[in-house]
Amino acid sequence: MAAAQYAQAVLDAEEKLLEFLQTFESIQENMRVERLNEFQARLRRAAPGGLDNLPAALTQAGPTEPLRPFHDAFLAGIRHCANACQAFLSADETGYPLAALDIRRALCRGLALLYGVRSRTPALAAYWLLPEAMANLDALEKPAPDADAPVGIIHRRRTHGYSLYVPENYTPSRSWPLVIALHGAYGRGDHYIWSWLRPAKSRGCLVLAPKSRDVTWSVLQPERDAAPVAGMLEQVSGQYAVDRRRVYLSGLSDGGTFTYLLGLSRPELFAGIAPIAADFNAMLDPILRRKQGQNLPICIVHGAHDHIFPVDPIRKGHALLNRLGYNARYEELPDWGHAHSSGINQRLLMPWFESLSRETQ
Repeated sequence: MAAAQYAQAVLDAEEKLLEFLQTFESIQENMRVERLNEFQARLRRAAPGGLDNLPAALTQAGPTEPLRPFHDAFLAGIRHCANACQAFLSADETGYPLAALDIRRALCRGLALLYGVRSRTPALAAYWLLPEAMANLDALEKPAPDADAPVGIIHRRRTHGYSLYVPENYTPSRSWPLVIALHGAYGRGDHYIWSWLRPAKSRGCLVLAPKSRDVTWSVLQPERDAAPVAGMLEQVSGQYAVDRRRVYLSGLSDGGTFTYLLGLSRPELFAGIAPIAADFNAMLDPILRRKQGQNLPICIVHGAHDHIFPVDPIRKGHALLNRLGYNARYEELPDWGHAHSSGINQRLLMPWFESLSRETQ
């Protein structure tokens, strides 16, 4: 009876967490500070009373001793998500930009713990996979007998650290595409990698998420970050069966600006680049004058309501690229501002990257 009660408490918690995570992700992607009250009200509807009541309900149900490690990790993940929820609900317009860093930190800690116990929380599988991949969940989670390197989410902590996602069903018997994903200012690779996990896991793709040397990417001295990122690519390619014809580069905000600089200065490394909500920076001028990377496919994604990098210069930058003969397309999102990009990655960029692969076959 106690085991059944605990199983039901876990299932109840999963269902509430799933609604919270899906709603919160949507809020974070569409966030505009001037509408903070509206978004806070939406989150309160999805998580009445926050998530603070879930740990008590689970503890009261009482896990059996063999489930204690799972219980402790699950509770810790819930508490981090609850901290993110409370920080968001307590923020005001003036303090939100700073609070957003704490919110993201708490949320990503929670995601890491929840992902680690996913085998015991199947109701949360819908958060880790695209809907069309749900039927293949068992196959996507099944380790290959010939796997010769770690899989899942891997962190390398060093001066120029990175996080790496390798699909759990990775096998060296075939070649795999890889996306290099560059975080925004004050971001981190181990946070930004979550914005790519769902399409990568569902579609079979490695994701390399580097950390910039400083708080953001070195736009004025690009080699300070470009050389280490290229070195990371070589290291990962030496350990895993990466298809070097299918290495793609994308980044958000400052990471998108650096995507232009890195991708066009080293076009031989990439099959396509996709800057999101990025500045069309003056440091591109010498690269464009040399027409470097002219044949490299580029997909520019920008929001019409971007308050950090206004949209008009981006439109003009795209027109300039076309006049110079670059292979650039432009996706303007009429309702988007300057926010997180999980939906953009899975809805626009992963399909575009895959289309480039088909074109070269």
